[in-house]
Amino acid sequence: MTGSIRMGRIVLVLALYAGALTMVAWRQSTTRETMEEIGRLSRELAIAAEEREELARDLLGLEQRRWVVAEAARRLGLRPPREDEMVFTSRGPQ
Repeated sequence: MTGSIRMGRIVLVLALYAGALTMVAWRQSTTRETMEEIGRLSRELAIAAEEREELARDLLGLEQRRWVVAEAARRLGLRPPREDEMVFTSRGPQ
């Protein structure tokens, strides 16, 4: 009888040991997958930051008066007024 109890304890210890090893392997694989995901997200974030900087530079260029005047002339046929075409008025009584 003591032999079967001892054998049961050995089987239980081996099962617990196998379970612990399985948990460690699962945790390590999960950690590796998480680290890969963090790396992928970091690369995407760096790319997005570069694109944002590029868009900010493009926006600065598009906001310049020289570009606006050139596009207005090209697309709409507009031009800056000549001096004799400008009329300044007063605000009136305040």
